Order: sequence, then C-alpha cells, then structure tokens
Amino acid sequence: MTTEQHQEILRTEGLSKFFPGVKALDNVDFSLRRGEIMALLGENGAGES
Repeated sequence: MTTEQHQEILRTEGLSKFFPGVKALDNVDFSLRRGEIMALLGENGAGES
C-alpha cells in the first residue's frame, strides 16, 4: 500500500458520551485509515445508527 492508502482520515481521543443514567463511552480513542472497514455493534436499540 502507498502512503496515501495508509492516511489517517478520522481520529478522536478521549471521547466520552453520557445519557441520563448511562455512560455510553468513556475516554475512547479511535482512528480510521483510508481503506479500512469498521463495524459498530451494540444491543438492539442502542442507537448505533
């Protein structure tokens, strides 16, 4: 792969998300590189979309 194909196109560090009474994410780091495929999984109705 070329350098362009390894290019990081999305990055987040220390992401947290809270809903009333629920900690959904706690200090999450995430990066996505060009050409990668990721999946988001959760319980039915967990708001993945």
